[in-house]
Amino acid sequence: MLTLWHHDLQPYCGVECNQAETLNIKLMNCFKVIQDWMVDFCLQLNPGKTQVMIIGPPGILKEIDIGGIILPGNVCIRFSSNARNLGITVDNRLSFDSHINALKRDCFRLIRNAVKKRFIFSNDQMKLIINSIVVCRIDYCNSLYFGINEKLINQLQLIQNAAAKAVVGLYKHDHLGETLKELHWLPIKFRIQYKLLLLVYKCLNGLGPNYLMSLIRYADFNHSVYLHEPRVFSNYGERSFEKMGPKLWNSLPLELKSCSSIKTFKSALKTHLFNKAFEIQLISLIILILCLYVLNLQHNTY
Repeated sequence: MLTLWHHDLQPYCGVECNQAETLNIKLMNCFKVIQDWMVDFCLQLNPGKTQVMIIGPPGILKEIDIGGIILPGNVCIRFSSNARNLGITVDNRLSFDSHINALKRDCFRLIRNAVKKRFIFSNDQMKLIINSIVVCRIDYCNSLYFGINEKLINQLQLIQNAAAKAVVGLYKHDHLGETLKELHWLPIKFRIQYKLLLLVYKCLNGLGPNYLMSLIRYADFNHSVYLHEPRVFSNYGERSFEKMGPKLWNSLPLELKSCSSIKTFKSALKTHLFNKAFEIQLISLIILILCLYVLNLQHNTY
């Protein structure tokens, strides 16, 4: 499969796990096709800006001992462990740890700079500034974060918490309390779900890209409510849009799936996820209080 952009060429070549030994041949053939295409249009491949990355489970990656690709003219292109694509740093394990660490560093720098001028702005103005320079960065392509390591999700949540404190004027070590609820901001986990469910809605109504719409279909027996969930056998499969999109959609209430316009769906979906997010937090707080109460009783007994 070849994806063409105005400034570069991005080929994707799939290989089964039990065919890793044929990877070198497939890559060589792929580069030959690219070079032939570029020659036809009077272009030349730039080895210095060309990156090759193998994406797969860590166990499979360890078995691959290919160091790079040798092109005609004795030019070698080494494999990369990560590559930047449309502003997202993609690594060969799809963990996004390097991307999120860089994002955290940049966002905290922006928050510190904004807090220095906090006395000039009102809360509404500060909220607008933080939304435009920080929150938009967290939300950019956040559907890719579904199913990643929980520690990385917590890192993103720390960024959002710091942004919320900057808006209302809390200090670094102040308790956040219900600030997110007051700002009507969805927590990170639910922002990711919101983006995915919005993509599913667009696909079902002919508003999504063709390559995503082809992955979504209704369940058998003429269902018009439930989507087909394919069986998967790996963590990568669980994170795929083909699997997680229908899974999240099928968990929605019927009235939400029946929204007639995208504007109505967005509003109803945010309300649904908002109530769900802060209901979970309330239940967790009650459980924590009960646990502390039981521990206190045990301590007094002894």
